[in-house]
Amino acid sequence: MNCSSGQWSTITLHRHDSVLVVHLDRPDQLNAINRTMREDLRQVFDQAGHDDEVSALVLAANGRAFCAGHDIKELSTLSPAEANSVMLEIGSLYRVIRAFPKPLVSALNGLTLGGGAALALFSDSRLASPEFELGFPEIDRGLVSALAPWLLGLFMPQAIAHQIVLSGARLSAEHCGQIGLVDATVSRDELLSRSLSAALMLAKKPQAAFLLMKSRFAAVTEAGFLEALQAGATMQELARAQRG
Repeated sequence: MNCSSGQWSTITLHRHDSVLVVHLDRPDQLNAINRTMREDLRQVFDQAGHDDEVSALVLAANGRAFCAGHDIKELSTLSPAEANSVMLEIGSLYRVIRAFPKPLVSALNGLTLGGGAALALFSDSRLASPEFELGFPEIDRGLVSALAPWLLGLFMPQAIAHQIVLSGARLSAEHCGQIGLVDATVSRDELLSRSLSAALMLAKKPQAAFLLMKSRFAAVTEAGFLEALQAGATMQELARAQRG
């Protein structure tokens, strides 16, 4: 795979056997996703998906947070029309991740908010350290997330998703484990090794069947995903225009 470490400015890569480990690498910004990181991730997922030497991918992060979401500093400078364009970019990244044909495991080492929570919930397996917290705080910043109600609704009753999104509440690792949002909570020191083990375990499954099942899960949720993306673009434009 043509993915040398020096090629990327917002992520770092290394290989463990056949597993590609991708670390989000903007620790001073709590690994917030800016335009460059969106494109870096999109390219890496696309290339890894076509690389026969990569059997699985682990998404991890450097620093004390997994990902604080999409970069608010960048988003706050956008006009309503520009915000709509960024929503399309975000949708493009999410499409590539949903279509990733191999096992994807997230190693969640800390704060996981907004777009970071989406990255985690699009994964096939999620392991978390005790410091992990998950939430969608957009409402507290005067922003909106059409994706959050749909995405959380895949894992829990709508009434609970409703409360989480409208309150901006953060869920602890223990709580997320109880409701199935994470598969296990492990010590921070063991997080990466356990995530690698989980990725290798999934990679040992018959991959033709694994891909067909992943594709089926994507297919049965596609209509809601596309509607949420379109609604998100419209809602963000309206919210920014009303803030003036």
